[in-house]
Amino acid sequence: MNKSKEHILAGALKCFINKGVESTTIADIRDVSGVSVGSIYHHFNNKNGIVVALFLNGVSNHSARQEIALSEANTAKEGVKAVVKCYIDWIDENPDWARFVFRYRSLVENSQQKEQHEQQKRAHFKRLRDWFFPYIERNEIKKLPFEVYHALIIGPSQDFALRWLADKTKTELIEHRELYAEAAWQAIRTG
Repeated sequence: MNKSKEHILAGALKCFINKGVESTTIADIRDVSGVSVGSIYHHFNNKNGIVVALFLNGVSNHSARQEIALSEANTAKEGVKAVVKCYIDWIDENPDWARFVFRYRSLVENSQQKEQHEQQKRAHFKRLRDWFFPYIERNEIKKLPFEVYHALIIGPSQDFALRWLADKTKTELIEHRELYAEAAWQAIRTG
């Protein structure tokens, strides 16, 4: 991604977190990013284009990191724990981006770019399914409907992350990373 786009997205993220998407103007984004209005429109067409790009980039960034972590895992246990740890690490390192993704998901899911998000999501879940499938077949991981795995593996850490992002916890998110990773493994392992 070129520097101009990066500055626009970084500036937009600051504005969206501080003012909300609805209250943020293109002029606000220009002021924070230091990029001209013409450049903003050139790269993204409108504010909705920025929202979609910021969301898709966040999801893509997390997914890429997760897939790298999985590629380094050699057992089912390592893979499950890698998914949870990567999830927690990404949120801990990118709290505003995570807040944005959680808060404004529906804007993307109800936008004209919905199909782009759905394609990205399907491709990511296919890669996850492909990685986990041999372990399921060898009965190292319980055979469950695929959508259940997300709730069991990510659900508890996501619940805590949402409270952490809303400043409703006294504990740092990263503090219980290993606990959530182990709980995810225990939830889906066989035997």
